[in-house]
Amino acid sequence: MAKDTSPQDLFRQALAVTTKAISADRDVEVGFGNEAGGDEARIVLRPPPVTLPAEVAARIRGEADAVALRRAHHDPAAHMKHRPQGDLPRKVYDAAEIARIESLGANAMRGTASNLDAVLEHRCRSGEFAAGAENPEALLAPALEFLLREKLTGRTLPESARRVADL
Repeated sequence: MAKDTSPQDLFRQALAVTTKAISADRDVEVGFGNEAGGDEARIVLRPPPVTLPAEVAARIRGEADAVALRRAHHDPAAHMKHRPQGDLPRKVYDAAEIARIESLGANAMRGTASNLDAVLEHRCRSGEFAAGAENPEALLAPALEFLLREKLTGRTLPESARRVADL
């Protein structure tokens, strides 16, 4: 039986292999399912669509890179031990951790940096931050995340992220 080599399957295979490599966990299994996530033994990524424009492919790679970088560079026990009380302080603390983790990958790998930029651009265009107009405090954590990311990587923020960071 021949291996399936459709463009979608090749993309999925490359995504799985790259995610496993970036995670620095040779024992982790990478699979695909409707709910992204996973546990200690498995990373579950959302399956790519059949039609895959370049910007969507970059975003999907960026989402996978972010999951893998978190597995490689995040210590859940230390994070919880130092996590502050209160909703806003926790959101700010978590945002700083995301910026730290993703900056490590962006600084080490240019392709990962570009993929993470695509995710950031998608987040900003998706309307995720629209509520900030009525409640600027809701944008404090993402604004800090974006500013830290820019400072730690030296990469200019996409214009849509700059608008959030400047609020």
